[in-house]
Parts: sequence; C-alpha cells; structure tokens
Amino acid sequence: MAQIHNILIRALNASWNYAALVKPETQQAADFLLFNQKLFMILDHHHKVEDEFLFPKIESMLNRPGAMEKDTKKHESFADGLAIFEKYVFQTKPAEFHGITFQHMIESFAPNLIQHLHDEIPMLMSLHVLDSAALLKVWKKAGRRAAKDAGLYTSGPLTLGCQDKSFTIDGEKSDFPEMPWVLEAVVRNWHSRKYAGAWNFCPSDLSGRRRQMTTV
Repeated sequence: MAQIHNILIRALNASWNYAALVKPETQQAADFLLFNQKLFMILDHHHKVEDEFLFPKIESMLNRPGAMEKDTKKHESFADGLAIFEKYVFQTKPAEFHGITFQHMIESFAPNLIQHLHDEIPMLMSLHVLDSAALLKVWKKAGRRAAKDAGLYTSGPLTLGCQDKSFTIDGEKSDFPEMPWVLEAVVRNWHSRKYAGAWNFCPSDLSGRRRQMTTV
C-alpha cells in the first residue's frame, strides 16, 4: 500500500510542478490533461476498491463493524476538491487550460488527500493481529479487482512512470508493481507509445528511475 500511495503522491507532485509550464493551445496541454485524467481515474478506482471491498473485508475479519469508518470518512475531506479536479481535466479544452488555476485546484484537495494516504499506513500495520495468510488473500483479491479495470495503454505506463525504484521500506526495495517482467517490458516499449506525450509528465522514466524535471 505504501508503494501505491507513493505513486499517487509523486503523480500529484508532478502535476503541480508542471502545470505552470504548460502552454494552452498546444499538444502538450492536451497531453497534460490526459495525464491528469488517468491520474484521477487511478485515484478514484483506488478509493472505490478500498470502500467497496478491502475495508469491509477487514472489518469482517476483525469482527468489528464500522472499524474502518474513520478512514473511509476521511475521503469526504477531499471529495469536493477532487470532483472539481475531475470536471476540469475531463471538460477543459487544451486552448482553455490555465496552469496557475490548475495548481490552485490541486492545492484545494491534495493536502487532505496526502495526509489521508499517510494515515492509512499505521492503520494497516495495526492489522498484525489478524491471520497473515488470510489477510494476504484479501489483499491479493483487492489487487486483482484494482487491476481488472487498469488499462495497459494508460494505467500501466502511468504507474511505471510514477514509481520510484529507489524507494525503500524498512531499508529494503520492494518488487513493485507486481507484474511479470515480460508484461512490464511490453507496456514500457509498446503500450506506452499510444499516449507517449502524456508520460513526459511522469516524475520517473518508465523503468522507475527518477529524473530531473524538464521544461515541456
């Protein structure tokens, strides 16, 4: 989960950093809006999998109905700002794009969203009281639900380009994302081509190596 959250936070940071450099009425503006459309879809799907499957399953395992309500309620703290973000990235034409406005839009919801992502990790660590094998089974099923609607031409390249292969947990690098290396290579070298301009805004290359922010 920490790896997933790291991808989401890095994508949001990249969007804010690049927004003021993107000029309206350009292909880059269209690519930037597409990047953020896919970012919204991943964010939205991530929280739906939690609310509709993962957290209810955890409550059932804990035998404590409502145990995860505190965490799901936090989604409300950034829901309105995220809805405005969604409307903007899907309805704005490249000629109408305004970078400073876009930055303010991110600032309206990102702090609460990022704090929520941080707060989830200690909560999940507290689940050590549960049976590890059973919890892993639920986690893997949640992962399959999340991957079910992921697009190889969109979610795949964005995930690869927003990961950080140097990211460590307890001093160890994690094997993430969990996909066969062959599939990762195909996404990187083939599927990413369709919307290649959008992945220029990723904070890493498609091999997960951090890169310097470049002018677009």
